[in-house]
Amino acid sequence: MVDDLSAKQVREALIAAGVSVSREIERGALVLLNAREYSQPPVTPAHIINLIRERAQDARSRGFRGLRLGVEMTWAVTMAVPDETIVQIEALVEVAIDHEAATVACQYRRDRFPMAVLQREVRTHTKVVAGDQSYVTVSGMFQELTRTDLKVFLASAEERRVPKGGYYYRQGDPSREVFVLTAGRLKGVWTDPDGRSVIIGFLSPPDSFGYAAAFAGLPRFASAQVIDDSRVLVWDVQTVLGVMRAHPEVSLDAVRLIAKEAAALVDHTVDLTTSPVERRLARVLHRLARSTGRRTASGILIEMGLSGQDLAGFINATPYTVSRVLATWHRLKVVAAQRGRFHVLDVERLAAIAGEPGIEVAG
Repeated sequence: MVDDLSAKQVREALIAAGVSVSREIERGALVLLNAREYSQPPVTPAHIINLIRERAQDARSRGFRGLRLGVEMTWAVTMAVPDETIVQIEALVEVAIDHEAATVACQYRRDRFPMAVLQREVRTHTKVVAGDQSYVTVSGMFQELTRTDLKVFLASAEERRVPKGGYYYRQGDPSREVFVLTAGRLKGVWTDPDGRSVIIGFLSPPDSFGYAAAFAGLPRFASAQVIDDSRVLVWDVQTVLGVMRAHPEVSLDAVRLIAKEAAALVDHTVDLTTSPVERRLARVLHRLARSTGRRTASGILIEMGLSGQDLAGFINATPYTVSRVLATWHRLKVVAAQRGRFHVLDVERLAAIAGEPGIEVAG
């Protein structure tokens, strides 16, 4: 179903990719529709779900093995569908196709939908593609599980909520559980013997955490503190290890995930020892803007409740130096900082200081 792109543009792209579009349309294997050809207002979740089921059944009745439906979700913007209705439709899609030979790809442009809506949408599906990356929403560690196995695994999870300022665990606690963040944001906090604390990382959905220490049977390396009201899925580590024994490919994905985190830690350590403070600070803000930022009329807003001292600890600098750099950036209209909020005003310039590619974030 097309919306932002015209049927002609999609046809040309398919032809360029080697698809015999005319032949596929002629034999009924390919249909290009706009939103109003697919469904007339008023749009309701039940109506859309019934349409998907009807299309799947029609495909099978005509001798096809099933249905693959690609939908440009900007149709919902075009037809002024309320955000809550979009979320309800997405939540029901998995149920609707559970017993149908159907695959549905809902395609969202991140600059056309509120981040809160996109975050809720991500949590309704088992697999998500963002840019060139593909994710299973409960964690890349379990991306090789079949839908059936994944549903069984999800059913074994406990859902837990912790409000802003609380902890899922503290440094030194026994490691008996593995977590996947489904809502909110967290920070990893390490505290030295004298009680001084520094932030060592940030987490946002659908990041998994707590697994490395749990797999090794070691105490928690750091505390997992909540930045804003949060929700997680929790498994006993023995349950996760049982899945890994039953599915060796999950063990390989776990090794890859741990290796990536180790590489990121090495990269951060090298950055701390070789890069000037301006670049270290720019990289932190640039990456936070990319992962959690919200686009505004004047730039990208980062709302993490971070103080200058938090940032200073993370990049191994003094609060005075961080304050001085931020003051300079404010004067140059690169970043404006106020009470834990950072407004990136010149995205390209911040990226240049960070030495990293540009940012794409949700609207």
